[in-house]
Amino acid sequence: MPAWTVQIREDTDERVEAGMMATDAGALIAFSEEGLVLRAWAPGYWQTVRRLEEAEGLCSGEVGARDDVLSLLPRG
Repeated sequence: MPAWTVQIREDTDERVEAGMMATDAGALIAFSEEGLVLRAWAPGYWQTVRRLEEAEGLCSGEVGARDDVLSLLPRG
């Protein structure tokens, strides 16, 4: 299953293995490959999400080489 890092504070990341990540009304939800909810973050409790490769390693060999795929944009 793919691995993701979720930045929840400036200096704190959480790692989660999930088939898919999605947002709904500012919330971030991690789903298993079967569609079950594995973890959820409330609006304002996450900042960015980066997808890592499969849990055992990266194809490029460089952690953090990928761009952010999801970012929380605070309402102005």
